[in-house]
Amino acid sequence: MLRSCAGHGARTVASPRRATPPHRGRRPHLLGPRSSAKKSPEEAERGGGNAKNGLAGALPSKTVLLRAGAVLFALGFVDAGYSGDWSRIGAISKDAEELLKLGAYAVVPLCLALALRAPGDGGDES
Repeated sequence: MLRSCAGHGARTVASPRRATPPHRGRRPHLLGPRSSAKKSPEEAERGGGNAKNGLAGALPSKTVLLRAGAVLFALGFVDAGYSGDWSRIGAISKDAEELLKLGAYAVVPLCLALALRAPGDGGDES
């Protein structure tokens, strides 16, 4: 199981258990021919290999991000006000924790109303 690197002046000894890989550089299957031809507008619209088109379905919409942000902000108020962890580690004082508890009564309903009433993407399910 002796193996040495050829770059350090030693000769390479093949391992009896595994054969040495044939190519240590770039992987040949990742290197494909590059096309410099411009695509027609019809091909580009159909999704002719553009990287942006491939990610369009994977990214959440602005409405989903708005709703998630509002709920996360509300949960932050609840966590900071009611967990007691933040004042215990010294991040906030006990007085600030009490103010966050009182503020949570106003912030949480407003954030939930924003999350529930955020404009949809046009796909009404009525």
